[in-house]
Amino acid sequence: MPAISAATERQFLATVAPCIPDLRRYAVSLTRNRADADDLIQETLLRAALKLHLWRPGSNIVAWLIVMMRRLHLSKFVSGKRNQTEMVPIEGWDLPAPANQTEAIEVRELEERWPSLSRSHREVLRLVAINGASYEEAAERLHVPIGTIRSRLARARHALRGDEDRAVHH
Repeated sequence: MPAISAATERQFLATVAPCIPDLRRYAVSLTRNRADADDLIQETLLRAALKLHLWRPGSNIVAWLIVMMRRLHLSKFVSGKRNQTEMVPIEGWDLPAPANQTEAIEVRELEERWPSLSRSHREVLRLVAINGASYEEAAERLHVPIGTIRSRLARARHALRGDEDRAVHH
């Protein structure tokens, strides 16, 4: 693992701090519980700190953190492992974490696909998937019916996953 400069670390911390409210909303939408959401945020930020060497300054930090959070949620909270204790030896804290290529690829793919989404798809993803707004809140804010929100969200998610044949651009 390459050494991380103090300047990079300061830049990372300055970049992550404003993202915490967005991360909190997303964590609550995943867990539906504030205490679990706080645990998930803490796990995500710890993982991000351990994998700081994978982060590229100037890249979409929110996307990187959200992918990390989603994967943590699926692996720890959904699989039923939440209440199990994980023993980590103290000497393990100073060891570098092995790079997870899958996460890096997912973030890159998300960053590449995001600009190709229509403006309406990006808006609905920001409101519902990132900021945690309900479908009703999103419909009210965008001045469209709830069915339109559901449709746009489904199409946007398909497009982000690379299912272009199922995604219809509006």
